Amino acid sequence: MGFFLIFVKKIHMRRKSKIFLLLCLISATITMPGFAQTKSKSIQKTETVNSKTFNKGFNFIILSDWGWSGNNYQQQVADQMAKTADSVGAKFIATCGDNFQVSGVASTQDPLWMTNFENIYKGLPLMVEWYPVLGNHDYKGNTQAEIDYSKISRRWKFPDHYYTFAKKVNDSVAVRLIFLDTPTLVNEYQKRRDEYPDVAKQDTALEIKWLKEVLANSKEQWIMVFGHHPVYSASKKHGNTEEMIERVKPLLEQYHAQFYFCGHDHDFQHLHEKGGNVDYIVTGTGGEIRPYSTNDMSVFSGSEPGFTVVSLKANQANICFVGLNGNMIYNFHRNN
Repeated sequence: MGFFLIFVKKIHMRRKSKIFLLLCLISATITMPGFAQTKSKSIQKTETVNSKTFNKGFNFIILSDWGWSGNNYQQQVADQMAKTADSVGAKFIATCGDNFQVSGVASTQDPLWMTNFENIYKGLPLMVEWYPVLGNHDYKGNTQAEIDYSKISRRWKFPDHYYTFAKKVNDSVAVRLIFLDTPTLVNEYQKRRDEYPDVAKQDTALEIKWLKEVLANSKEQWIMVFGHHPVYSASKKHGNTEEMIERVKPLLEQYHAQFYFCGHDHDFQHLHEKGGNVDYIVTGTGGEIRPYSTNDMSVFSGSEPGFTVVSLKANQANICFVGLNGNMIYNFHRNN
């Protein structure tokens, strides 16, 4: 800066003005590399997530869009996941799809199981149960093989294309977890069955009927739904999924689900519709990331490799986005 001031003083006034304008333009154009943006006050966090962050909570991790055979930050995210899982005592890991980029797996013996999963998420704290869903890239391969791998791996728990179970948070509070098969609900893949051959094998009407019945009969205090495709998303890459808005969102609202978690867009997002009950969480940051954007529903948007920690207590849920260094990118809580 001192050099520029001395230089500017020595040149002609007209030239000085031109250079000043040029410097202003350059200053306005260049942005410092930053990962996160928020529309809320005092939301972005920098402290490290550790054993004290969610002490005595029922904690688990959510990972999505992670299948890169160790590339595109996948290995770094996996290494930090192991540290954070150990710190917070993660009870299990839920995934929101695109488990195997870019074309799924061919069989239960596909080498990708080793190079993309077993050899990447090898830390002892990650040897807990994994509950996956299928993404659009998984549908380019053999989706049944991802389900059948449950018979080979002790931690890979994938009973069917969509499934549900409940877990106790404490002696009096439980959470209902619902895992959807969203690619089959999206018209784009129905039209491209040569590229997504297993889509034609699924009965989408039956899945929606099943979802309605599960939600209608859920008595748990917390209801959390997982899928690959967003209901709402501010991203300019994919954005909202109209079929999910039309078919899934009304059921989430009608039966008072509190959260819908997804990936597909490779960023972190927290969205909430005015007057709605559901908090929509995008956590597609397990490997490759993309630029973020916001819209009128955005509470937070950010782009950094990482994962999400969910911490449940009797009357409160904490949702925390965690970065490569274990840093808390964003954290919010919701009371029940």
